[in-house]
Amino acid sequence: MTATTIRSLTLGALALAGVLAAAPAVAQSVCPGRLSANAFAPVPRNAAIAVPDRAGTDNERRLRDSVLAALRTAGRQVNADAPYILSWRGGISQEGGTQLGFGDTMQDRTFRDGDDISWAQNVPRAGGRQIPTLRVSGVVELRERSSNRVVWTAVLSCERHGTDDAALFAHLANAVAPWIGQPLAGRPF
Repeated sequence: MTATTIRSLTLGALALAGVLAAAPAVAQSVCPGRLSANAFAPVPRNAAIAVPDRAGTDNERRLRDSVLAALRTAGRQVNADAPYILSWRGGISQEGGTQLGFGDTMQDRTFRDGDDISWAQNVPRAGGRQIPTLRVSGVVELRERSSNRVVWTAVLSCERHGTDDAALFAHLANAVAPWIGQPLAGRPF
């Protein structure tokens, strides 16, 4: 090999290494989706936001904790008596139309094995069973405390991967918190 060939190969390898290092790691998101929002009135960036403690279940508490953490990470002040109140509604729907609440992750679902194996007659042999797609959808509202008027609202939708509720709630809260008060149209997260 000549010096020119070695130099060309070295430069090519360095260029490839640079491209590979700059490429993001390929990891599946907890719930890749889209976020759209409407702003109906200005929301000052430094305005404090309240997140009411209406948690009746562990998952509702986890969602609230995730929202509070995401607001703080986004630089928002959080105060129980704030002039703005943030609320979340949402759920999970399963392929075929079954509606589930945020608290029902289909974890710990069981079935009983038995001598009757007729349930397996129509299962594809090579592919095994197909896992249904779970779609998470939610609506987030920011209300002005004094008038109870909605000043900002967002709609999100994503395809859930995995069963870790805490990771899901953190993902959703972090997707929404930086954009509070701003209009968006189908921003991927």
